[in-house]
Amino acid sequence: MGIIRIILAIAVFNSHFPTFDLPIVDGHEAVLSFFAISGFYMALILDTSYETTRSFYASRFMALYPMYLFTLTLSVALIVSLDVHPMNCAQELKKFLTDPAGFLLVSFTSLFIVGQELLFSLVRLPDGSIHFVEYSRHALWRLAPVLQAWSLSLEVIFYAMVPILVRFKTKTLLLLIAASLCAKILIVMSPFVSMKFFLRFFPLEFWLFGGGILAYRVHKSLPDRQSGLDSFAFLLLVGLICVANDVDEYLEPFFLPMLVLFTMPCIFRAFRRSRLDKVLGQISYPFYLIHFIVIAIFETYQDEPNGCVLLIITLMGAMLMHTLFAPGIADFKRRIKQTRPVPSPGQQAIPS
Repeated sequence: MGIIRIILAIAVFNSHFPTFDLPIVDGHEAVLSFFAISGFYMALILDTSYETTRSFYASRFMALYPMYLFTLTLSVALIVSLDVHPMNCAQELKKFLTDPAGFLLVSFTSLFIVGQELLFSLVRLPDGSIHFVEYSRHALWRLAPVLQAWSLSLEVIFYAMVPILVRFKTKTLLLLIAASLCAKILIVMSPFVSMKFFLRFFPLEFWLFGGGILAYRVHKSLPDRQSGLDSFAFLLLVGLICVANDVDEYLEPFFLPMLVLFTMPCIFRAFRRSRLDKVLGQISYPFYLIHFIVIAIFETYQDEPNGCVLLIITLMGAMLMHTLFAPGIADFKRRIKQTRPVPSPGQQAIPS
């Protein structure tokens, strides 16, 4: 799924800096698709790579946090030294430093990742208090150093739960997924759909993570041999990613993520031994982290930056980050990993 992941990361880039004259999937729906893929991969690695929950948590920490902390530090350094930030300026930051409650909240969630989705629904008032709002352009999220890290918060919540979730029987998981999906549909069809809180509320997105776990179980039941269906599924998904922004707004939160869930078992089978696919998947995370920084730098110093140039520079920066961090992360994972034989597709290592 590495090729799909980098395409989705580019879709997020395109959402923040329109570059392609295509109705490519919106950034938010691309992130929702990432959640589905995450569910699949966490089920995979828990089934094949780690004997203990502790080693799994350590692995996830190393995969997520070092590059995030680097991005966080770089973002803070840029706004302090060069007044570069996608949504703010150094003068606004100085005012923010005089607001203890807001500053501590943004600092805490930025450092520990968890809770950043709440910043979209919290606003500072002149008296220094913080209030919950349905929507505001002046909510605390604008002051966060890594604006897109709200999605990492939901990922961390899922990582905490997934060692338990993969032990659930398929029927139990289906019930939880159905409850989450029904709740999501109800919100989308209600007046609450405009509330930023519900756009980033973990229980409403659980169906994606849980669906990814089920997609992995489907993959395990498939024959090991590739088929033409795999290539068709890949081409279909890539094609619909490029036009997904044309679907009805009420269908957007479901259209592409569901397509990812249904095609993922076949696509993973097609590319699971591809070194290029693996590397592209690994690059997608640093690309996602730094793309806003690259956009902010060029928007600060150029009147009309070229989107393709920004995209290439972001890809180069992501490859550089991967080169710097990957060896250390891989070495750490090797030391904690308890390798087990990978079950054949016909084996049932996870309860049905």
